[in-house]
Amino acid sequence: MIFFAETQTAGVPEIITSLFPNLPNFIAHVIATIVLVVILSKLMYKPFRKTIKDRRNKINELLSEAVQKQTEANIGVRKAEALLQDAKTESSLIIQTSKVDADIQKTHIISEAHKYADIIKNQAEKDIAQERSKIEAEIKTTIVNVAFDAAEQILQTEINKTKNKKIVDEFIENLDK
Repeated sequence: MIFFAETQTAGVPEIITSLFPNLPNFIAHVIATIVLVVILSKLMYKPFRKTIKDRRNKINELLSEAVQKQTEANIGVRKAEALLQDAKTESSLIIQTSKVDADIQKTHIISEAHKYADIIKNQAEKDIAQERSKIEAEIKTTIVNVAFDAAEQILQTEINKTKNKKIVDEFIENLDK
C-alpha cells in the first residue's frame, strides 16, 4: 500500500478528492496526529495538569495560612490593646493613689512640725519666764542689798541731809562702776 501516490481511488466522490487530494496521506496524518496527541497527553498533559493542580493546592494552602495568621495577628493586636488599656488604667490608679498618699503624708508632716514648733515655743516661753523670774529675783535681791548697804552707811554716819545726799550720790556712783 502506497500512501503518498496520487491516484484516484475508486468510489470516492470528487469533492473529497478535491478537499483531500491524497486520502491515504491524510488518514496517515490524522492517525499520526491522534497518536501524537495521545502520547503527549500521557507524557505531558497529565503531569502538567498534576503540576497545575499541585500549584493550585499550594496557593490555596498558603492563602488559608495567611488568613489564619492574619486572624491570629488581629487577635494579638486586640490583646495588646487590651493590655495597654489595662496598663494605662492601672498607672492612672497608681498615680492617683500616690497623690492621695502624698497629701496625707504632707498633712501629717505639717501637723508634726506644728506640734514640734509649739513644744519648742512653749519650752522657750518657760525658759524665758524662768530667766525673767530669776533675773527679777536677782534684781530684787540686789535692790534689797543696795538698800541695806545704803541704810547701813546712812546709819553709820551722822544723820544729816547734806551728808545723806552725799552718801546716796557716792553710792550711786559706785553702782555704775
